[in-house]
Amino acid sequence: MAVPPGEVLIITDYDGTIAPIVADPARALPVPEAVELLSALVPLVRGVAVLSGRSEQSLRSFLPVPGAALIGENGIEALTPDEHARLGNFLDRARLAVARWPGVVIEAKPASLSVHFRSQPQIAGELENALAGLIAGSGLMMVANRMVFDVQSRRGSKVRTMCRLMREMKPAAVMYAGDSRDDARVHRCLKTAPIQTLCIGMASSEMPAGLFKNADLILDGPAEMARLLSRLVRHWSGPPRGLHQVPNAVAT
Repeated sequence: MAVPPGEVLIITDYDGTIAPIVADPARALPVPEAVELLSALVPLVRGVAVLSGRSEQSLRSFLPVPGAALIGENGIEALTPDEHARLGNFLDRARLAVARWPGVVIEAKPASLSVHFRSQPQIAGELENALAGLIAGSGLMMVANRMVFDVQSRRGSKVRTMCRLMREMKPAAVMYAGDSRDDARVHRCLKTAPIQTLCIGMASSEMPAGLFKNADLILDGPAEMARLLSRLVRHWSGPPRGLHQVPNAVAT
């Protein structure tokens, strides 16, 4: 059965999905048409959400999209005093540990932190080992994503936030796009959902081969993601059509 666009929830990551990965995360602008396309989709679908490890403030500065849910820090809720203390302690130790690598940037956010190494991708393994030593026994968790390690409370995850959005919005179908290990976990979870899904992975040399084995589509980057969104806008602005027709409609 076709699912009309008004029953579809669209969730997308930010960096690497609708914005290119660049050396300075503060300059990671979305591809030019992304804001316009997401804005066009808002009145057509059940919901549009951008789910990212970035802070909510950062997302709002890049994505002026009225009606879209901009969810930062993977949807982590306010920290408890104990979690806040643990994160602060980790931050102090991490700053000392990464000082030997010029260009590594630690971004402290309200409920998490990110260690960016976009200017030195060759140190990924060494940096991960150093941070893993610090994370042990801290009560926190670290997620290895594309040229960034996200450190956060164990209560926060994209899978948990995606499930919350589905409970709240009650869509008949979900389209989810992302480029990282966290996003691959969401794909795996969605494949067990009793609704129609379209899982989209973004190809990259930084992620392991076969990471997106549960994806229905693999795209080459944010520009191709924008083309997909553009075709969805045109596809759904015409006669009623369902999510099951999307793969043919967006094929290049």
